[in-house]
Amino acid sequence: MGELIRAVIGLGSNLGDRALHIEQGIGALRRTPGIVVMGCSPLYETPPFGGPPQGDYLNGAVLIEGRISPRQLLETVLLIEKGLGRIRPDPVRWGPRTLDMDVLWIEGMVLEEPGLVVPHPRLRERPFALRPLLDLVVNAVDPVSGDLYSSMAAARAPIARWP
Repeated sequence: MGELIRAVIGLGSNLGDRALHIEQGIGALRRTPGIVVMGCSPLYETPPFGGPPQGDYLNGAVLIEGRISPRQLLETVLLIEKGLGRIRPDPVRWGPRTLDMDVLWIEGMVLEEPGLVVPHPRLRERPFALRPLLDLVVNAVDPVSGDLYSSMAAARAPIARWP
């Protein structure tokens, strides 16, 4: 068994029953051996960030704890996405998707490996990812800079809770 980690996984969907896709993704995490879902953020409805014209996203996050390596965690979320209809590589960069799951943050950890960068490289700029993280870990610290995420401009940007 690996070292106990505490991580936040971001979830987003803008195809089909968005809330159901997110609920199914969280359910799959709950059923994963070695992972305990400690909390779920509210959902937010946000316009797409880049990419082609497409529908709005529902975004949220889950806080997990587990004896799982960061690579195993990534492989787990990729399998969950695939099981819910996600096609990778994406046919269109930042295009619509049934479910997107990203390892946003692992407490105290900085990683840069092929296919896995923690904290998520654009977390600091994206209110739709940063706000749900802060709903779960109010005093989360960026392990790269040592800054509180709550002090970043994106943490204060207005986004709409859903429903």
